[in-house]
Amino acid sequence: MKTSLAITLGLFTLAALDTAMAADGPPPPSVNQPAGINLGGTSFYDGFAGPPGLNYLAYLKYQSASSFRNNNGKENTAFDNPKLNVVTLINQFSYYSPETIGGGAHLGWSLLVPLVSLDGDFGDAGAKLKDNAFGLGDITAGPQIQFDPIVDSTGRPVFVQRVAFDVIMPTGKYDEDKDLNQGSNTYSLNPYWAATWMPAPRWELSWRLHYLYNFKNDDPASSSPVPFEGQPVRDTQAGKSAWINFAASYEVIPNLSVGINGYYFKQLSDDQVNGQRLEDSREKVLGIGPGLFWKISEGDGFWLNTYHETQVENRAKNDFAVQLRFAHAF
Repeated sequence: MKTSLAITLGLFTLAALDTAMAADGPPPPSVNQPAGINLGGTSFYDGFAGPPGLNYLAYLKYQSASSFRNNNGKENTAFDNPKLNVVTLINQFSYYSPETIGGGAHLGWSLLVPLVSLDGDFGDAGAKLKDNAFGLGDITAGPQIQFDPIVDSTGRPVFVQRVAFDVIMPTGKYDEDKDLNQGSNTYSLNPYWAATWMPAPRWELSWRLHYLYNFKNDDPASSSPVPFEGQPVRDTQAGKSAWINFAASYEVIPNLSVGINGYYFKQLSDDQVNGQRLEDSREKVLGIGPGLFWKISEGDGFWLNTYHETQVENRAKNDFAVQLRFAHAF
């Protein structure tokens, strides 16, 4: 089955905000990773694609966070009883050519259109962040290469993979006076490699390795703009990042598999404000939980994935996330 992105908000630079509030000083500007990155949006049998031709996937994801973590992974004291609920519906259209090149490679493309609802509540005391309610998220599109499965002597698939070169485009709803937006107001390059290995009948291991490079945002958003090192904030740039989605499952009965799915995200470089490095700004998170996959037919499938997050730094901590995903081949 073809699989791709699900919205997971990489929210803010929070460590310095915690320190500034404790010192009764102004907080630094916030810098976020793009909203439209694929943390946990894909899981079982990720290396496979649907039949050649046009395929449609629908993702419905709910995330609930009740704490924000600083650079030390501790609860940020700047907030009083925060709550953030995010509901995302993604419509994905993918196409793979039935023709092959280079002995088993199919050229294709993918287009993802997200709709995102943000609902934040930050209590009566402490810092408050304004959300942008409901709107279109950043569209992701790009070419892909899907490889035919490698089979053993019995004809059983043992390995299959795909590479993609996605671009996240600044098409989402964006308000420079809001802290939480559907759009990131900048382009991002997001290539990935997805693969599935089946070491034995009824067993599979899948993974997807991502790299993320973000360009500058020349119109940073904030409900309470503050200077940085005595200068107005002219631009921000989220740091480079990498992450992996991983999953393992066992087919308990024909066409029904259950297992564990997860993701690990790590920011590799600091955020920047006005071209200057913002210290202690790197995000990190590990999410893991149970899930299942039902192969409805050769071209249709259904996934249920759940996640609980830990090892969270400089971002909101999702207490719970659940995603329903459906794939249909035309």
